[in-house]
Amino acid sequence: MRKILTLVRKDFRIFLADPVAIGLGFIVPLVMILVFGLVFGGSSDGLSEFTVLAVNQDQGPAGKRLLASLDALEEIKIVEKLKNDSLNLDSTAARRRVETGKSSVAIIVPRNFSAGLKSGEVRLTLLEDPHEPITSGVVVGLLQRQVFTTFPGLMPMSMMNQGFGVDSLLQKNFNQDLRRAIERNFNAKFPDTLSLSSMFPEKMLLGSDPDTSKKADSSGFNMEQAFSKLFKLKREQVVGQNIVNPGIAQSVAGPAVMFMLFAVGAIAASLLREMQFGTAQRLMVNRVTSGELLFSKYLWSILLGGSQLIFMMLYGWLIFNLDVFSHAFNLLVVIVCTAAAMSALGLFIASISRTEEQAAGFQVVIILAMSAIGGAMIPSMFMPASIRAVAVVTPVHWAMKGFLDVFWRQLTLQEILPECGILLGMAALLVTISVVLFRKRLATELG
Repeated sequence: MRKILTLVRKDFRIFLADPVAIGLGFIVPLVMILVFGLVFGGSSDGLSEFTVLAVNQDQGPAGKRLLASLDALEEIKIVEKLKNDSLNLDSTAARRRVETGKSSVAIIVPRNFSAGLKSGEVRLTLLEDPHEPITSGVVVGLLQRQVFTTFPGLMPMSMMNQGFGVDSLLQKNFNQDLRRAIERNFNAKFPDTLSLSSMFPEKMLLGSDPDTSKKADSSGFNMEQAFSKLFKLKREQVVGQNIVNPGIAQSVAGPAVMFMLFAVGAIAASLLREMQFGTAQRLMVNRVTSGELLFSKYLWSILLGGSQLIFMMLYGWLIFNLDVFSHAFNLLVVIVCTAAAMSALGLFIASISRTEEQAAGFQVVIILAMSAIGGAMIPSMFMPASIRAVAVVTPVHWAMKGFLDVFWRQLTLQEILPECGILLGMAALLVTISVVLFRKRLATELG
């Protein structure tokens, strides 16, 4: 038994002497638990507030009152005027912002909104991006609630206009007058047997069978029809109408970006392996500069990663009918910029790692964390606001935005240039840092 315990102590000493093993066993899981905990519900700010564009064209006071009541809610923030803009938004500008993904939803209050309320109708238009259904769903629910809260007389007036309860109300008033006349003239006391429930048909109070629930009751009133006549909300999808398979864009682009990161991570292993076995040193003795060595690895990684992305996009087209040919050139531009940024990340991982084991540990943490918060694993709309704010510093976020702008929004080359520019800027920064670190390292190792 003593020998066994001695061997166990020996293994613990070896393990504790290896910081990479400790990191992979304890530190990496802690980091991933933190990241996924924040993404999938560890943050309380979650879906606490949505920014909603609003265009008030109403010629009466009701439109302003409705938007003010909506803005007072904690769930949404009403924006009628953009920053550094002295004029309020118009419907054209609001539509364009939703089309380009700068906003998720916009409320248009028409010119006849106040007039419509007087006739028992709520007339509104909602411009929405179906790629973010949660936002539009929340806004619709809040709109319905605030309309009836801000204008409490709307529902009863609409119901009376549609004939509900009129006959019952007249009958009740007649019966009450008749009862009072009998009590006054004949000195008789009658119990008040006419309750308020008599105004409502029994089907309204007790419900009805599913096969008859959609039919009007004996009074000719149908709640679903009444509500549709009252709340006339026009929901207009301003983007993605012609997409054959809308949900597949995220499903293909996300895994493609994430697994391309693991593929280009091979650049770190390749460089470190060549340095460990002296291949890099022999190449430099043969007049290959450190810059040429790094650039060759970088170019190889771009070609590998780009080829992998093209292959996965074609697979999405073949299996899921993903439209990769309508905007093939724009898609190719985003693929090249994505491959450049992700390959630069692989080069950076190699520059800060001393061994292949260290590179593997850094690769797991960096790639999974960036994929989680950058939108490759799950759409960004499901993430807390704090996580979305951090995600903009990752190349995964901009790569996903570029792919979705091509597949979903079908933007032009000029419109996707900002994402491509940011990806190339990140690539240039990471490559510069990597070159500086590698030159110092090679100079030290070669004496």
